[in-house]
Amino acid sequence: MIVAAVTVIGQGNIGSRTVGLIAQMPGITAVTLVDPDSYEESNLLTQAIDRSALGAPKVDVQSAVIKAINPNITVRRIRDRLENVPVAALRGTTLLSCTDNRRARQTTNRYAWRNGSPWIDAAIDAVSLVRISVFVPGQAGPCLECSWDEASYDLLEQDYTCAGEALASALPTNAPSELGALAAALQAAELRKLIGGALDTTPQSGLQLMYDTYSYTRHLNRVKQNAQCRFDHCTWHPKIIEFEPKKNTLADLFDALDPNSDAAVSVEGHAFVTYLHCVACDKDSCIDLSLGGRLDAARRICSCGGRMLAPGFFCSESVQRSNTSRESLRLKLDAIGFRIGDLLSVTDRAGGIRHIEIAGELPDD
Repeated sequence: MIVAAVTVIGQGNIGSRTVGLIAQMPGITAVTLVDPDSYEESNLLTQAIDRSALGAPKVDVQSAVIKAINPNITVRRIRDRLENVPVAALRGTTLLSCTDNRRARQTTNRYAWRNGSPWIDAAIDAVSLVRISVFVPGQAGPCLECSWDEASYDLLEQDYTCAGEALASALPTNAPSELGALAAALQAAELRKLIGGALDTTPQSGLQLMYDTYSYTRHLNRVKQNAQCRFDHCTWHPKIIEFEPKKNTLADLFDALDPNSDAAVSVEGHAFVTYLHCVACDKDSCIDLSLGGRLDAARRICSCGGRMLAPGFFCSESVQRSNTSRESLRLKLDAIGFRIGDLLSVTDRAGGIRHIEIAGELPDD
């Protein structure tokens, strides 16, 4: 049996049940829990919790569940949206997606490929449908986005700005608890195949199972790799650089990469912003160079109480020393939003691209 590390993304209807199942699974030695929310009264009717969990962070509650079942499992809690989690922080884990929104699924898919990690998606609707999808990175295999059309991307853009900021929280599915339990059981069954070495990239990647509990019908198909897929299907093997984001500046980063070049640096999954606009009162505000998705809560709220967003015109996918102010170059990396575990793409003037990982000790949460 293969000893396994697992990341559970979302601890709602599905994830709150998946956690208990994997804690009982031989071979699991480490679990990472990712969820930004706390349990609320409304969750009692759909999620595997009791009243003692109300008001507590979901990752804390489910960490206690794991430890009560198997205290030998190492648990890491990340109370944040998946989009803010550094890619390399999830390397070496099988990803279990238990979320209810498109952006988180897309992010899971991309993290899985960048790290070369398999992932299993579980989804339900509010009536009777359960869907399980399995993806194993490899150039010959399909990814989630291989099945997406233009309408899928249009729906994605309606929910998020170019800076990766959610315009509104994903609406809950309000699906009954038995659907969550069924999805969790099927997801755990696929995970058992993975850690037992039963899943092969070529015949199994792209597997999708849909089950309708009303009609008792089952549909099994496989997503095929789409030559027009927007995602590049690449697994990165980055060069490691040791940095302390609280101490090192952006200038230090440019110096470490190549002090004599004017390379463009981008952070996987993020855009740089220097300007915010209030959607309520139309107030504009210039800010220090920042990764838009990682702005703290205080900077996201206008003095009028409205939400501050970064207009697309003022977002940039990369930064270069030549177009960065002296003030920005002196900023500490953590003030900009860089985190240990981030994957950077460094593009030189000739168009060559190399990948860098900011290494260091990862925080617990």
